[in-house]
Amino acid sequence: MSGLNTIAIVLVIGLIIFTVALSIFSRRFTRTTADFYLAGRKVGSFSNASAISGDYLSAASFLGVAGAVYASGLDGVWYAAGFAGGFMVVVLFIASALRRFGEYTVADFAFGRFGSHRIRLVTVVMVLITSMFYMAPQMYGAGTTWKVLVGRGMFGMDPYTTGVVVVAGIIMFYVAVGGMKGTTLNQIFQFWWMTFAMLLIVFFAFGNGFSYSGDLQAASDGTLVNTKVMTVEQLTADDGAILAKAESVMSADEFADVQATVDAGDMTVRIPVAIPAVNKLHELRDMIFSEPGHRYNAFDQFSMVLALVLGTAGLPHILNRYYTNPSGAAARRSTFWVLVFIGVFYIMAPIVGLAGIGFIRDAVASGTAPPTADYVNGMLVKSDALMPTIAQILGGEWLMGVVSAGAFAAMFSTVGGLLIASASAVGHDVYEKYVNPNATEKQRVFVGKAAVVAFALIAMGIGLGIPVSGLDQAYPALIAMMVTWAFAVGAGAFVPMLLTGIWWKGTTEKGAISGMLVGGGGSILIIVLNILRQLGVLGGDGLVGFLGSLTFPTLFTFPLALATIIIVSKLDGQLPKNVDEIWMRIHGTAHERYEKQYGLDKVGTMFGKQ
Repeated sequence: MSGLNTIAIVLVIGLIIFTVALSIFSRRFTRTTADFYLAGRKVGSFSNASAISGDYLSAASFLGVAGAVYASGLDGVWYAAGFAGGFMVVVLFIASALRRFGEYTVADFAFGRFGSHRIRLVTVVMVLITSMFYMAPQMYGAGTTWKVLVGRGMFGMDPYTTGVVVVAGIIMFYVAVGGMKGTTLNQIFQFWWMTFAMLLIVFFAFGNGFSYSGDLQAASDGTLVNTKVMTVEQLTADDGAILAKAESVMSADEFADVQATVDAGDMTVRIPVAIPAVNKLHELRDMIFSEPGHRYNAFDQFSMVLALVLGTAGLPHILNRYYTNPSGAAARRSTFWVLVFIGVFYIMAPIVGLAGIGFIRDAVASGTAPPTADYVNGMLVKSDALMPTIAQILGGEWLMGVVSAGAFAAMFSTVGGLLIASASAVGHDVYEKYVNPNATEKQRVFVGKAAVVAFALIAMGIGLGIPVSGLDQAYPALIAMMVTWAFAVGAGAFVPMLLTGIWWKGTTEKGAISGMLVGGGGSILIIVLNILRQLGVLGGDGLVGFLGSLTFPTLFTFPLALATIIIVSKLDGQLPKNVDEIWMRIHGTAHERYEKQYGLDKVGTMFGKQ
């Protein structure tokens, strides 16, 4: 795989320069912690909606959703449906109440609602774990995109490593310098660039003869085919069962190359092959593009969608953005616009995934497929490379350049938000509250910036470790998969606590902590067991084997966490002494809250002047 797209590199460099310039411009607005973490709470509804959308539309959305549809058909479309539907939970149950409550972070809400230092620290730990889960696919996307875009490394590093290091370094700089103000301005620009890039691909696809109904019918004819990179040892296991399946779908010439490699006898050599997909819902039926069952069994079908819908309300970097609105009403308006923006985006992504099947197959057959990606049987070996590949096929270097810049914009935008969320968890929730409560504003901002640098380095280390771990070989469409894990952890750790903390006065501190540990800890345990199973480390027997077979744990962990909160709270019964004041703070109108704080006469005067 080789190639160098000059126009794409120029556009990406331009994006980087613009991003850095905005951050330097925003430096003047980061003098206080409210400025650094929340942009002074002065971000308007439309602007904040654009920034939230940019924060939310990560590499999984820009690269992964279309790639998942390309590789898995309807099972990939569930990603678009789940991502798009997630903000309904936020707008209906969380956004307005969270903003009315005030403060800076989710951990602040937990402390203010339950009055416990323990729950603040537990929340901080869960925020950091969720953020790390979410940073991993962004860093993997950075390395993958660099590999497709440039095809060569720098300073002795391979292309993947170069991409991870460069992206981590740039994001580290612009977040540390610009804070939330610079991150917000960048996210607004980056969201509209991503949307423009996706819209261009859809326009070019239809302009080049794509028909949604016709291509869907063509893609659904015959058995769905997987592409995998496997060792000779894996191919020849079970008396060559997988090798026989590959022969049944691959062309004679391509299979002859595979067979020659197998005959050479080196069992560790990795070979890209195509094999028929297995139907996990109906084992005796062929797997086709337009039906579910390629990726997930019945449990995982429901669990994945539930993870995406609920997980949106449990992403710390998304929840933190609502604190930047000036009011609860503005938070609701922001979410309305977010629903419009991401709804349109997630309509386009599956269209691109479907269009990629025909265009890439035809390009491979005619010998015009871009050399920056690997192919087998007329398909991409790695579906995450779909977006830049189809862009180059449809619009040449210019369109690939726009899309490549959009891919980097997705990574910059989301990781920027994650770094702010992680830094606020350490700088605000730990340093300011426990380490040095008397710190000056200068010291607090400095610690926030230092935390950004530290977490950027951790994210870089995670990104570099993914290929070493073998995860990229164990899971198809890895970017979308890893993001869903982050959603699952957020859904288990935070959403039960937020829903009960906001809507049930009887929730106690012990109940909330127990629910977070059961939901968040259980999600992490099941995900780790599934990874070990996919890597061949874990067997399939007993309870541990069963848990390891669950690709997404949310259908199991969310109700368990919710039940734990209710049961423990009922048994505990120790409500905060000021629970009525807390309830007024969360649910009261502006007039009621002022009346409670200042008294009826003063409030009447205040509102009369308005």
